[in-house]
Amino acid sequence: MKRLLINGCSFAEYWKISQELIAHVNCDSLVNLGKAGTSFQRTCRSTVEWIAQNGPPEFVMIPITFAHRWELAINKDEDDIDGSWVPLQNSNFISDSYSIQESSIEEIKKLCDQYYKVIPTVKTYWDKIFTEIITLAGFLDQNHIRYLMWDMCNGFKMEHIRGYKGFQKIKIINQNKKVIDLWNFCGNSFMRDTMPEHQRAQTPEFAHHHRPAQLIHLEKKLMNYINEQQI
Repeated sequence: MKRLLINGCSFAEYWKISQELIAHVNCDSLVNLGKAGTSFQRTCRSTVEWIAQNGPPEFVMIPITFAHRWELAINKDEDDIDGSWVPLQNSNFISDSYSIQESSIEEIKKLCDQYYKVIPTVKTYWDKIFTEIITLAGFLDQNHIRYLMWDMCNGFKMEHIRGYKGFQKIKIINQNKKVIDLWNFCGNSFMRDTMPEHQRAQTPEFAHHHRPAQLIHLEKKLMNYINEQQI
């Protein structure tokens, strides 16, 4: 059995990937680890954990989620893949369903609010996620697993980190053809551009769950890219 593994946030979880795309990457089955509201930190961790438990898939697809999300291992209830990790982001998006060790969900929400107050610019999130992209890519390369990653919702622009120190690592990402150009491609923006003009004007550029018609456009883009780059 040749498995396609996809992982990410809700953009992965709710994506009904076509049989055409599955077959295009030489797979005959799909494993979807996507989980709504989660971070790229969770994507890295759960991808590695799944592979440790199940062996290498044939292909891995990673639509990169919002850089500002993170997680803490504070849940009393444990999951086979996620252990005790809890996804964290803006407090109004944090679920009340978790049973928090040594604290409460209200205190965790306050912690998140304070955390975001002291973050000066996007450089904090971006530096972290760029390092994680390199780390996950290195793990997959080391294990000879084919993969493709692309930004799904951040809209990275070089101008926002120009002049900051500690970003030479982006050269490593830019040289990796298995990561679609982060500075010139965003999945959500691409799908928005495929919409009829009257719909496009009413659709957010980044944080939007697109309909199947737009996802088909994205799938064709990914398949063409895989062919062109011989991934």
